[in-house]
Amino acid sequence: MIWFDLDNSPHVPLFRPVFEYLRSKNADFKITARDFAQTLDLLKLWNIPHTAIGTHGGKNKIKKVLNTYNRSSQLKKFAKDFHFSLAVSHGSRSQLVAASRLKIKSLLMMDYEYTETKIFNYFSGNLLIPKLIPDERLASCGINLKKVIRYDGFKEELYLSSFAPDADFRKSINVSKDLVLVVIRPPGMTGNYHEAKSEELLIKAIEHFSASSNTTCLIIARAEPDRNYILSKCKLSENVKFLEKAVDGSQLVYAADIVLSGGGTMNRESALLGTKTFSIFTGRKPYLDEYLAEKGRMKFIESEKDIEDIVIQRSDKPPSFVTHKNLAAEISEIIINLAK
Repeated sequence: MIWFDLDNSPHVPLFRPVFEYLRSKNADFKITARDFAQTLDLLKLWNIPHTAIGTHGGKNKIKKVLNTYNRSSQLKKFAKDFHFSLAVSHGSRSQLVAASRLKIKSLLMMDYEYTETKIFNYFSGNLLIPKLIPDERLASCGINLKKVIRYDGFKEELYLSSFAPDADFRKSINVSKDLVLVVIRPPGMTGNYHEAKSEELLIKAIEHFSASSNTTCLIIARAEPDRNYILSKCKLSENVKFLEKAVDGSQLVYAADIVLSGGGTMNRESALLGTKTFSIFTGRKPYLDEYLAEKGRMKFIESEKDIEDIVIQRSDKPPSFVTHKNLAAEISEIIINLAK
């Protein structure tokens, strides 16, 4: 039996096609999930059976470490009732620790090379990483190449390869087709690699886009602190609102004319689908984002002047950048073979 742990909202659409593939192969698996961002809401949206365990540790580093240990203990208590042969996640530190304590083989997916590598190197059995990121970059970040298994393309192509636009999606979120839809995702303010400059750019961007009368700005807050921070820093116009319910994120970024985000997954989704994409992530740049920027699919925002230069208008989509159609099967087979 295979054990998946989802500890952030992007992991739900990521593993959804894997779950479907495993079901088609009659493979047994269980899912645990952390109550953070829209993770549980998305699991409920797509009717994916799961067991909710633990919450986020907040911004304080000491509390983060304690929370990782406490949640790993909760996961260990859950997992010992099953005969798991493989633990799978995309960056779940608490699952790695729990699996190690139970001597369960683990596979950890990752696509940001500058995240903390010590815990991944020490506890993981294998690391599943895109082929696009060169060995030299991984080695320079301290990643143990002997543990690395490669896959083609971007992780987002797992689910974007079957993407079909919903012509009525804007109607479902009450946004007129005549307006410029700007989707804004705050940076991960509680993330280990967060920098305060991203927050300054976020507020400037909200002010810039909301000043245009023909826009609707939809803010996708990760958690209540993000929302409170925005409300404390700017007076929101009528054309600015928070997304109040879980929706299909791929449909949302495709329906948008502009996406500006401090997170990696939403930016890459948007860029791959052809929406004008701007990154306000000011930490060390992921290789995959640099690659998309070189291809003209994404632009890094470095200053307030960069925000002022963004043209606010309805936009056409260039051809999709999604090319790896069988990625769900490729990754699922890697998981199945490791679980044997």
